[in-house]
Amino acid sequence: MIGKKKRAPLTMTTTGPRRPTTRDGEPFRYRVGMANPGQHEFQVEMRVPALPERAHVELVFAAWAPGSYMIRDFVRHVYGLEITDERGRALDAERLDKQRWRVTSGGAPFVVRYRVFAFETSVRTSFLDDSHGYWNGTSLFFAVEGETRRAHDVTVDPPRGWHVSTALPGGPGDAATTFRADSYDELVDSPFEVGTHRRLVFRVGRTTFEVALYGRCNAEPRRLVDILRRVVRATAEIFGGFPFARYVFIIHALPVGSGGLEHHASVTMDITGLSFEDEKGYVRFADLAAHEFFHAWNVKRLHDPVLGPFDYTRENYTRMLWFHEGFTDYLANVLILRAGLLDEKGFWRWIAEDWPRYASRPGRMETPLDELSFEAWIKLYKPADNHFNSAVSYYEKGLWVGMALDLELRRATQGRRGLPELFRWLWDSGHHQEATVTEEDVRAAAAAVGGKSFDAFFERYVHSTDELALPALWRQAGLTVKLAAPWSAEAGETDPVRRVRARSWSGAVVEARPGGADRAVVKNVLPDSPAARAGLTFGDELVALDGDRVNAATFAKRLSDHPPGTKVTVTFFRRDLLQTARLTVGASPERRLLLEPDAKASATSLAIRKGWLGVPASGRKT
Repeated sequence: MIGKKKRAPLTMTTTGPRRPTTRDGEPFRYRVGMANPGQHEFQVEMRVPALPERAHVELVFAAWAPGSYMIRDFVRHVYGLEITDERGRALDAERLDKQRWRVTSGGAPFVVRYRVFAFETSVRTSFLDDSHGYWNGTSLFFAVEGETRRAHDVTVDPPRGWHVSTALPGGPGDAATTFRADSYDELVDSPFEVGTHRRLVFRVGRTTFEVALYGRCNAEPRRLVDILRRVVRATAEIFGGFPFARYVFIIHALPVGSGGLEHHASVTMDITGLSFEDEKGYVRFADLAAHEFFHAWNVKRLHDPVLGPFDYTRENYTRMLWFHEGFTDYLANVLILRAGLLDEKGFWRWIAEDWPRYASRPGRMETPLDELSFEAWIKLYKPADNHFNSAVSYYEKGLWVGMALDLELRRATQGRRGLPELFRWLWDSGHHQEATVTEEDVRAAAAAVGGKSFDAFFERYVHSTDELALPALWRQAGLTVKLAAPWSAEAGETDPVRRVRARSWSGAVVEARPGGADRAVVKNVLPDSPAARAGLTFGDELVALDGDRVNAATFAKRLSDHPPGTKVTVTFFRRDLLQTARLTVGASPERRLLLEPDAKASATSLAIRKGWLGVPASGRKT
């Protein structure tokens, strides 16, 4: 049985989002100004109430944002810090380290004023210009050590004509610009969008969903709302309803999207605004929305004990990100299928396109999943040049482990129960409240849902590095599985020139770098590849192939002029020294995966596939 949330005292810990205030007394009050948005600075005023029992008060600034596991040291953007009493007289304040100040207040109220430079277009940080303002609370607000349970009020002073969207309810005073959080945790878990963004509203059951859409976007707003409505309905079917009465989608339509960040009753999604010229843009949007919305349960309410209450000043190590992120990434695809936003043929295509990429990753069997999670702070978010060759993301491998567990559960139950039912079991066991979940709880849920122990599965795929047996599981789910060369006759390609070009391969991953005509710089060299045997390495700038000039856009094309087995001369700069190497063109190890329903599948296999998809299985070729 999973545990109710425990409140252990940690450095700068909080009591968890949406918890009732447990301390009496005046709230902390913040005022956020943006008088000169073109300077990209928020002006913040924090009023600390009287704390009679504290002659000294410690102010602390967060170092990271939950959901993004890297130390970011947000305090580096703080300028002009002034700490005074209510009459404006400076107080004695000693800086203790990079993010802490000890204020001698004598227990009396005092005021903290400072500016925050905000010019990073990211869901994790803050941004301000003359078009809008956005902040994630960990990058904007000081906390008082030991007083995070108090209420925190925020008053926003926006430029004329701007409005505010946030999941926080209106507080005392002008409800249009003042908002109340029951704790510091809730404050920093509720991002703000301030500007002239478009506001849309829809309801599902008794729950209200608000959309704050900023930026230039060629999507049809009604279609975006319809996608969100379908996603939240499909998710509610898994969990039996919503754990909130109101939820806010903050959507930033930018030149280049960068993903999303989940919160307790809201989400921020940065999307590529002009990517909706065809259906692929809407499917990508649906997948991102499904992933982030599923997080409202998985990680925000059902989470590793380490991930709440948080210590915002340092790393919070967890071995469960394969569950929180990888399983969520997998189920996002299941959700958009069940929501009718992806058809069955598209589901098979997604697997067929993504599995070969994962299966060809050289580092996929080097590090166990739980260790990949633990190392997120130093490796995934700060990858070294060799990271691709030595590891995989817990998102990527966790997705395929989630799919494998889903199919194993359905094999054990003739298709009736799988991974969605595992999450429902955890949610029901926690009495539909925020609760801590350990790996032991996940194993217990799998046993309860599947009717037997799955401990061996977790040992093989979470704690060891065994290759996943997904092709066999797909066959047992009534699919035919074929692997073919990218341009083989079996794949429908008979043109010998195209077959040669597709199969010519070096093993060097080349990217464009500024300077000249898209300088071709080696980003990675796969182990034991032709490029590795030729001696190429990270940072080499390729300039010619067998005498033909190349750049980032043409290197692969010129390589494809030479069939596998051909020896070519590669000319490159290494630290400004011109060098040459002989490279034997290889045959691409890539294989094309072909998946389709097996017309001769057994009744058991059809039941597994039907349960997996959550829709009637066609049993026909798609």
